[in-house]
Amino acid sequence: MNLYRFIPTLPMAARRHLWRGCQGATLAWALCVAPAQAQVRETAPPPAQWPATLAMAAPSPSPTPAPLQPLPAGVELGMGADALREAVPSAARVPRPQRLAGGLAGLWRLEPVVIAGLSGAQTFFFGGRELRRVEFVADASDLADGGAAAFGALLAFGRSTYGPETAANDPSGTYAAWTSGGLELYAQRVPAPRATVRWVIKQSEGKDASEL
Repeated sequence: MNLYRFIPTLPMAARRHLWRGCQGATLAWALCVAPAQAQVRETAPPPAQWPATLAMAAPSPSPTPAPLQPLPAGVELGMGADALREAVPSAARVPRPQRLAGGLAGLWRLEPVVIAGLSGAQTFFFGGRELRRVEFVADASDLADGGAAAFGALLAFGRSTYGPETAANDPSGTYAAWTSGGLELYAQRVPAPRATVRWVIKQSEGKDASEL
């Protein structure tokens, strides 16, 4: 039915009654919708705060996996602390540095870092104001294989890059070491008392793998 043709045919009283009914329905709809709109405006943040609200709702970024390589991008053994901070701006100063033989001190640390599928910390050891050693250590105690797969990935990388390894096995763990030019690299997996995987790059000192 075409209402535009039908309505003019109605008597005047019927048209007035229909018009009042439409006005009442419109008023009722407005009374129901207006409070809901007001509540939305009160609870919603102003437009200026929308970016911050979206940022709070977004999940925090997870650690970015680092590619398997001898040293982090831009890092070279022998560089100073200032050059290291330029290459790795996220590195933080270590309050109580670990000290090793030869006067090395782990002064800077980067975490979390993901290498070979494990999330851990990368420590930069200095001696005589020069970077001498970079050490990645990851806790694998929560993994069913205790880090065996990660150690296997490091082993495969070392073999494909530097050739056959010098291996060492003892109750304290399993080692695989390589020497390339002035570098010494080794992967280590310690099963107990807490499963740990270590990936170390340092200046060559002419030592046997069992002494690393």
